[in-house]
Amino acid sequence: MGIIDRVKEDFYQRICTEHILVLTSLDVDALCACKILQSLFKADDVQHTLVPVAGKSDLQSAFADHADQVKSVVLVNCGGCLNLLELLQPEEDVRFYLIDSHRPLELDNVYNQDQVNIVMREGEVLEVPDFDDLYASDVESDGGYDDEYFSDSESGPQSKRRKTDGESSYEARRRRHLWKRKREEIMYKYYEFNNHGTAASLVIYELAWKMTRNSNDILWWAIIALTEQLLHEKIDRERYVTDMHQLQPDVIRHNRSEDETTSAVNTMRITFDNELRMVLYRHWTLYDSLCNSEYTACKLKVWTMKGHKKLLEFLADMGLPLSQCKQKFSAMEVQYRENLKQWIDDRARKYGLDDVTYGSFIAQFGYKHKLCASDMVYCATALIESPERPFSEAFLNALDALSRNNMSKVQAGLEIAKQQVVCTGPFIYAYVEEGTPSVKYFSKPMTLCKLARFLRESWIISNKRAKDLPFILSAPLNVSEGTCLIAGIPPHSEDTHRSEFTRAFQHAADRIQARANFNHFDGSVIEMKMEDRGKFFDALTALSAF
Repeated sequence: MGIIDRVKEDFYQRICTEHILVLTSLDVDALCACKILQSLFKADDVQHTLVPVAGKSDLQSAFADHADQVKSVVLVNCGGCLNLLELLQPEEDVRFYLIDSHRPLELDNVYNQDQVNIVMREGEVLEVPDFDDLYASDVESDGGYDDEYFSDSESGPQSKRRKTDGESSYEARRRRHLWKRKREEIMYKYYEFNNHGTAASLVIYELAWKMTRNSNDILWWAIIALTEQLLHEKIDRERYVTDMHQLQPDVIRHNRSEDETTSAVNTMRITFDNELRMVLYRHWTLYDSLCNSEYTACKLKVWTMKGHKKLLEFLADMGLPLSQCKQKFSAMEVQYRENLKQWIDDRARKYGLDDVTYGSFIAQFGYKHKLCASDMVYCATALIESPERPFSEAFLNALDALSRNNMSKVQAGLEIAKQQVVCTGPFIYAYVEEGTPSVKYFSKPMTLCKLARFLRESWIISNKRAKDLPFILSAPLNVSEGTCLIAGIPPHSEDTHRSEFTRAFQHAADRIQARANFNHFDGSVIEMKMEDRGKFFDALTALSAF
């Protein structure tokens, strides 16, 4: 296997003398990983070309445009689930370095030792089937007959072949038949679910650490990427806590208490603290944040009269005047701002908000700006999926926003982030109708998935049976072309970080011959013609996968 876990020796030192092509997907983890890579490349004067790609077609065209200029290609959160050599048809001297958190990885990439290298964090284990169970050359060559010659019938050409070749050939064909059946079972189990491994940014952060270049900025970008995995339900809380604890020693080392006396406008200080599961409350009004945060809105059922009354009671119980809650958080009186977290934590259980906090990190930029890691996740997501710019331009704009001297772009991203159901038996689906306010924001993958998770939680509150059902959300993509975007998220009651939609979507689309485009690197997001959508949902209903 072409697995690289010595990221400095076997990855960076091999490529740093060449012109490198960096292809990256459009997500926050990839964004942060590219920012860290660029920082390292800049320090070593490494020539590179960065190209954001939205899907397989962009990946093909980007590689084709630069194939004659580069021999080393780094793919960040893209290409790992595709057969790269088959898709891109590269020259034999081109080397690919995959830094991809998507799982499962394409096995042809994993077992290619010549051109494809999987870059992983040291000590991480990649669970893949045994090579001999997939590519057993002895079974392929022994006997060498296709399945058409293996039959239980004793008449016809099969029996004649058996008589002339003898018992050994029969046994060889039987072995091959059993091996192929076992291989199909192994492949099905391996590709059955989609999940995520270590964030690409954490892999690159380990590289920076080994090169003793893990500055506070690089550490902050790695923290943002890890937080994105938690908020977008790519990993569970246990995995998040494990990775977070691995970063904490570096946070302490880079932000010692004596540094407090050296605060200045251009310094950054990172601290660990419990954070509220409330969206952008430091940059919004407390009232709006409570009403628009998935956790608090669904727990309190704020869309109902009873739930809204409960919200007002919650605020009154904390002694927070409604007039204070409806003005910008930074304009609230100091006593309310400083005690808010403690007051909410003290009364959370009374109002069913048992899990309202989680451990996170906060960055203080000089004397003025204070950002939680979750704030930066929402900001970066909004900038990447901005409907006002082409995706490549939007990605580069989000990349600039990660720099501490571009706070104006961060503020713009935070403003965009603030703007951003039918049960049918085996799953729940919902439509975002054409003409819906802000529909342009929901035609982007990450934003659509975020809305889907919100709707799933709110529907569960009203219908307990829905807890065991997957949720599918569709939104208009291109009205003139008659296309829509469809995203699927797993049931709340199961392991919410493993999805079987990739296989289910593919089977359903094949069954009805839908005009669907599986262009996204995340298989649980597809594009489809609007007129095929109804038949597609009918086909999904019929599938036993649900």
